[in-house]
Amino acid sequence: MTTSYFILSKSSTASTADDDENQLYLNDSRLSYILPRTLMPCYYTNGLFESGLIEWSKQFCSTNSTFLDIGAHTGTYTISLSKHCKRVVSFEPQQMTYYALCGSVAMSNLRNVQCLQVGLGSPDQVGISTLNIVSNDGGGSSIHGQPILGQEAIVIQTLDHVAQCYGISNVGFVKIDVEGNEYDVLLGAEHTLQASNYPPILFECDNPAISAQLFLFMFNLKYNIVRVRGASNMYLASRPLPSK
Repeated sequence: MTTSYFILSKSSTASTADDDENQLYLNDSRLSYILPRTLMPCYYTNGLFESGLIEWSKQFCSTNSTFLDIGAHTGTYTISLSKHCKRVVSFEPQQMTYYALCGSVAMSNLRNVQCLQVGLGSPDQVGISTLNIVSNDGGGSSIHGQPILGQEAIVIQTLDHVAQCYGISNVGFVKIDVEGNEYDVLLGAEHTLQASNYPPILFECDNPAISAQLFLFMFNLKYNIVRVRGASNMYLASRPLPSK
């Protein structure tokens, strides 16, 4: 049985019983994305951000494996790739962005997606940390750098710990976009990657001070790294196919 959703919108200044300006939106067997209002003109004109990259990523997904969306934001990768995977586990620590992610999953009626409000990092980072908020759309927030709009307390755990707690296995594809914490995420993910035979990893890296450390770590895991064409700060790490 498929569940459809609708959004009933009321004026924030109207009384609960005032139905003069109610607006209904019916979701009927469609994928729904709850997206930041501040970026509405960009989405209206250009569609989903990184849509080409999302489409390209489908080749790494399998209906027999798990996709990890680490730094999921409001879920454009999660929602778009969900039907190509057996299971999706999405990580988003920022509170309001996480709520939007969960709403997108519910509106899209996706039963194979699990959303976790947790940041991933290294064993040394585990605990309560401070997330620096840099934009109204939830993008760019990081435990590194300086706050622009405020700060928020978040929980950080290692992927290895979360994988054990939630039974995450058979990982076929990983996307990491965590604003400069990619290296630390991998430090806390070695057992999970090994258990899944080192799946392909799509990751962001636009900080030269981090890239050498990050790339060396991945080379030591026998990954090859290539820059994704058309995306100056996105890279794909993959291991060579075994020879027959």
